[in-house]
Amino acid sequence: MDINDWRIRIDELNQQLIDLLNKRASFAVEIGKLKKQMGLPVLDASREEAVLERVGALAESAQKSGGCLSPESVKNIFRAVMEETRKVEK
Repeated sequence: MDINDWRIRIDELNQQLIDLLNKRASFAVEIGKLKKQMGLPVLDASREEAVLERVGALAESAQKSGGCLSPESVKNIFRAVMEETRKVEK
């Protein structure tokens, strides 16, 4: 495969990632509605920390199987995802 073939594949993955991120955000919207009904704050620091620990462990396992991203890189990505997702939870 040449560079253009790889770029096409990346573009296809980008669309899938966008679809999944939007699906995740729609779940967060529903969670936000429930939090509002229950009088809970949008930010649940303990939940976010648990998510980061979980994705870090998953990334570590993936890295052992040949994955390219370090656990810290994956955590950084998820920090950004959660920060942006909190904005739609409100």
